[in-house]
Amino acid sequence: MQGKILARPKGLVVSAVVAVLLAAGSPAPAPAMVVDDYAGYQPQRNCARADKPGAVALATWLTARGGGWGAIARPCGGGVSEHSEGRAFDWMLDAGDPAERALADATLAELFAPDADGDPHALAREMGIMYIIWNDRMYASYDHFVAKRYRSSSCRRLRTCSVTLRHRDHVHVSLSRRGGRARTSWYLTRPGG
Repeated sequence: MQGKILARPKGLVVSAVVAVLLAAGSPAPAPAMVVDDYAGYQPQRNCARADKPGAVALATWLTARGGGWGAIARPCGGGVSEHSEGRAFDWMLDAGDPAERALADATLAELFAPDADGDPHALAREMGIMYIIWNDRMYASYDHFVAKRYRSSSCRRLRTCSVTLRHRDHVHVSLSRRGGRARTSWYLTRPGG
């Protein structure tokens, strides 16, 4: 149940049921669990050169699996990028290396898997992931993480485009503002969250 938050019990009916069960010596029912909503697109609005705590926590979680630690915050002025607000992370993996590609693909499968309650894309939603770009594909929360072909606007032709612009030498992960601030359920339910 990692990354879940408890829904607040609603109304007097729930309170009355809990009171009756407690009086009868039965344990109170567990409140319903919820998963964070899908994040909408939230582009960079300002320049904040410090790494956001959510990006650091996510980077730590990802690199503990393998791969390298890439950029979080970057200098501003190079176009719109969540890196400029400190809420994007580049996980350094090589799509040309079978083991590294398998690690990235397995991690994406875990992020997009339903939870035990059947909530789709549960872990990605709980982490506040807004979108991921990897190996010529983009997975956006606002499109329910459906894989779509991706080509940087800087690439005129795919075959002459660099591996970096194609996101074949790193997995780019952008977080929502709440995810960047570590204010989504995954961060709040972690020890020290």
